[in-house]
Amino acid sequence: MTQLADVISLSPAYSILTVAAAAVIGFVIGLLVKSGVVAKHKKRVLSVENEMLSSHSRILELEKQVTESKNEMAKLQDKNTSAAKLKAS
Repeated sequence: MTQLADVISLSPAYSILTVAAAAVIGFVIGLLVKSGVVAKHKKRVLSVENEMLSSHSRILELEKQVTESKNEMAKLQDKNTSAAKLKAS
């Protein structure tokens, strides 16, 4: 019976090697998973940054249109007031 236990059980050197190999494999798998998660987050951040830039660009365009409209309204009001002054004189 002890001979069978000796055959089945590993020597301490094999146990240490097995644990070390498992630790290395676990480390590599963890590293690969973590790098995948980081790459996914970087891609999402870039997507959000691009969305923010396009939104900001659109806001600037709309502000420019509003400013141009206000300027046109001011010019029309100036023309109307000057025309009214000429008629009154």
